[in-house]
Amino acid sequence: MDSMYDLFFKMIQKLMWVIFAFWIAVSLWHLFELSWLVTIGFLALVAYAFFHREKLLSAFQWLMRHKKVLAICAVVFQLAVILSANLLVRRDAAVVINGAFELISDSSISNYLTRNPNNLSMFLYARSLYHLFGYKAIWVLQLLGMLYINGTAWILYKTAQTYFNQTSADVAFSLYLLLLGFSPYVIQTYTDLTGLPFLALQTYLTMGIIRDKQVSVTKVAALGGVTTLALIFRPTGAISTIAFFILLFLEKSWKKLIQLVLIFGLSFGITMGLNSFIKQHQNEVVIRQEEELAKSWLTFINLGLTYSGSDQGDMKKGLLQYVPESERGNYNNGMFSNENEWKEIKRRLSEYTIVSFSSHILYKLKRTLFDGSLNWLYTAPEKEKSAFVSPLYVYTKDNALAEWVRKFIIEYDSPSYVFYKLIKQPIWIVMALGAFIPVWKYRRYRQLNYHLLTIFGGILFLMVFEGGKTRYLIQFLPQIILLSSIGLATWLNKENTL
Repeated sequence: MDSMYDLFFKMIQKLMWVIFAFWIAVSLWHLFELSWLVTIGFLALVAYAFFHREKLLSAFQWLMRHKKVLAICAVVFQLAVILSANLLVRRDAAVVINGAFELISDSSISNYLTRNPNNLSMFLYARSLYHLFGYKAIWVLQLLGMLYINGTAWILYKTAQTYFNQTSADVAFSLYLLLLGFSPYVIQTYTDLTGLPFLALQTYLTMGIIRDKQVSVTKVAALGGVTTLALIFRPTGAISTIAFFILLFLEKSWKKLIQLVLIFGLSFGITMGLNSFIKQHQNEVVIRQEEELAKSWLTFINLGLTYSGSDQGDMKKGLLQYVPESERGNYNNGMFSNENEWKEIKRRLSEYTIVSFSSHILYKLKRTLFDGSLNWLYTAPEKEKSAFVSPLYVYTKDNALAEWVRKFIIEYDSPSYVFYKLIKQPIWIVMALGAFIPVWKYRRYRQLNYHLLTIFGGILFLMVFEGGKTRYLIQFLPQIILLSSIGLATWLNKENTL
């Protein structure tokens, strides 16, 4: 008779089998929408690779002997994007940066952060750099962005090399660089990338703790601190840790579990307490404490219940019906009170039928999984409600090379941007195919099951809360890429990496 561990992870494996099959299907369909000719060419290449994997492995090994060249090319690409960009920061990130650099009034940034307290940490981070470097802090943020994006590549490489094998490490390194290293995301000074190295380091430490027979106080204490840093920028940093403790619970490793809970709890409690102390005693911006003025976790459930899962206008329209008409034009009108949120959640759920709710979930899941460009949405600054324009744009606006970078790589509404998407989409499909290999059948492999549970938890989170954008998968790329690296390395080597 199967143990509770096996029953649980067999269920997760089957659910992830369905999700990855759906992922591959919707990604292939999107490639077909972009170009049927490229789709046929891609499928022909996949078929050729299937029958000639020895040649593919030989070519891949040759390329990996020059991985330093690949990394340097990625850095050059990132510098070209940073120097060519007209729009450096957009939307919420732009409000945060403009506020941190004192480019908008104190009352404006106070109102914004009162409504969006989840961005206070990002504001304090940018404001501290502004105090040190003045307006040059924007370039410090860009350099730090390069450090985060490339540092994560190194962490993933070392994770796969340490806990799997060299081929897995090379695959993880390549997939990550091709998807994020060579992407315009380097200019996005927001929480997506700022939290990424901490999420990757969290995975590295967790893998080590799972493998170790004896509890390492240093590793577990470090995991507590790194988890705090991950949570500061991305609340989903909790999902990896929850998956880890669920795995230990199902293994019935009671002694190890108690030791880990005590050490992790102490480290996490101290570091998270310090973070809370800093926020509560900061004097950079006034945060009003009225409950009805701030978005809470209920707001993001409400947003997730809109049909697309991310329709801000629809979400606000629904909440405004509980606000007196005379107050609806005021920014701080109290629409985010918990009472209003619960009323709106109940209303939205009552209006769904089984069929329409299933359609909503499938549409939201498709929009979360299908886009290899990771839902990049930068456009010209004049089209944005909130923007931070590059100080270099006055010098590069007439430069032919910079304009080419903007039209082909940065501005998603440019007709030429489709060529960038046609490069990214096949890479995205290969990653999904690689991740599908380990879930083809159930395996009692602890590191694998940890990754599967984390990815499943992340997708479940995005189905319940705000979702429907592939960009939101960036925070789970460490686990997704490592899982894919296991599958592709196993296939390339014709041996069981698991």
